Amino acid sequence: MRKILFTSALILNFILFSKSGACSPVTIIKDGHAVANIIIDDNAGAQIANVAKILQYYVKMSTGATLKIQNKAVPDFASIYIGNAFLYKLENFSLRNLDQDGYILKGHGNKGFMILGKTDWGTEFGVYEFLERFLGVRWLMPTDIGIDIPKLTNLVIPESNIVESPVYLSRSLSPIDIEENTPLGQWGRFNRAKKNIEFHHNLDKLFDVNDFSKSNPNFYSTFNNAKKVPIKGDYNWQPNFSAPGIVDSAAQKIIKFFSKNPNNNSYSLGMNDSRNFDESAASLQRRIGKKNILGLENISDDYFLWANEVVKRVNAVYPNKIFGTLAYNNLFEPPSKNIGINGNIVPFITNERMRWSNPGFKIKDMLLSQNWTNKSKNVGWYDYCYGFCYLVPKVWFHTMGEYLKWGKDHNIKYYYAELYPNWGEGPKPWLLTKLLWNPDQNVDVLLDDWYNRVGGKKASPKLRKYFELWEGFWENDIQKSSWYDVDKQYLKFNDLGYMNNIPMDYITQSDQLLNDAYNLADSPIRKKRVEELLKMWNIYKLAFLAKMKYKTKDLPTLKFSEDLMAALNQLKNDSIHVNSVDRILIYINPTRK
Repeated sequence: MRKILFTSALILNFILFSKSGACSPVTIIKDGHAVANIIIDDNAGAQIANVAKILQYYVKMSTGATLKIQNKAVPDFASIYIGNAFLYKLENFSLRNLDQDGYILKGHGNKGFMILGKTDWGTEFGVYEFLERFLGVRWLMPTDIGIDIPKLTNLVIPESNIVESPVYLSRSLSPIDIEENTPLGQWGRFNRAKKNIEFHHNLDKLFDVNDFSKSNPNFYSTFNNAKKVPIKGDYNWQPNFSAPGIVDSAAQKIIKFFSKNPNNNSYSLGMNDSRNFDESAASLQRRIGKKNILGLENISDDYFLWANEVVKRVNAVYPNKIFGTLAYNNLFEPPSKNIGINGNIVPFITNERMRWSNPGFKIKDMLLSQNWTNKSKNVGWYDYCYGFCYLVPKVWFHTMGEYLKWGKDHNIKYYYAELYPNWGEGPKPWLLTKLLWNPDQNVDVLLDDWYNRVGGKKASPKLRKYFELWEGFWENDIQKSSWYDVDKQYLKFNDLGYMNNIPMDYITQSDQLLNDAYNLADSPIRKKRVEELLKMWNIYKLAFLAKMKYKTKDLPTLKFSEDLMAALNQLKNDSIHVNSVDRILIYINPTRK
């Protein structure tokens, strides 16, 4: 049986006391035959019923045997209880300390095994952990090509008493929606990339011009000595946080929202994507009169005076609701010492943390994060992990592992990234999901697992060297360039200047390494996986050659490369690469919609 990567438990991982005594190994498949059933409650909801079928499917794909899905145990057969309270009632423990996405995996004697979450989502993620941990299943990239299922003849679950909750309580990666039945959505779901809080730009919706432009025009900003009441579709504005009545109106609207949507746990108070803040005398009096470290007027006091009061009033009716917001642009720094932050507000600090490989930036981001955690008991990180429009693999595996572990150790509880994955970047998206669940895992062990699963043992060293080359470029080489900027919130993703710093030798090495990996891949499915990397590498190589030929920093010039355009057009309907190709085409040809 092949070696399986075991992830350590995170926040909780301890031996549970069982009235039935110590658990024993549970045999599920013996000599290719099922000797266990899957048990779900009679009244199990659709999510539990569906994940039971997923477990049944993957066990069959691995062993050839079908586990029956039933509502009660059968004599002489072991039972895998999914979201079933039967075994839970026999155990002397509580689910109270589990996160909503956390789960228990626990044996019960030698005939029972329980997969139970605090919620149906937790139970579902527990099933995926069961498949990864005990069958060795991996979801490496979207579509069936990216699913690796080891073939087993026997399946015996060892003694297990496992409780896991994710370190980062929300693990949202745009544009992945795990409730969408798309290859990307399904991949994100299997890898637990779940959003659990709203925080993005939202004040244009809270103060919709259709609701307030006539009744409360004072809710909108005075800017450049003129009152600006926006029209529908105009997002380049901020509310006037000092306006009389603006707290009451916001609170009433949010209370109404929760009354209609009682299952929503959060509401976004994220600022609009604009620097046009109110300049009235009343607002200016609420500010410190200084610029923040980005060189922008510091508006944080003004904003949090408003936000704290809104949340206080909403929480008087709905005490457990939380409110995400953005520590972005003029709100980049926390409010001054005279103003606190309501405990149910979660600020997301916006920074591109790939730059932690730069010591100066690393220290600045650490200090900024600590300033926020000193003010707020709940803090998130908003990261920029773009892959979609970069024309070489943009990877920083070890730096990613470093800052996510630091965040865990310094009270950063939530995470969001503008990921927009480009699957030419190989393990980056997969690695990110693993580290968000448990950043204490060894980055190299995880990477080796991905390389081995993608190409096999002989191809793995070639894949490793390929991605190490580009990791070195982004963590070391690029810092010497004028393109690289540590003073902004994110790098200039729509500027091809980084390509000027790529040696031709990197292109020839990469070409050789990936083609070697393809030739060394040890099965047809693994050749297909490496071929997916080669498809995007071909785009990268042609873009580099076009960039060198036309000697320009502008992306639109690349449209004159017929080979590049032909290669991109060939991938427009590719189920793995369609999202990144579509974005690249937009940047190459801005008139494309």
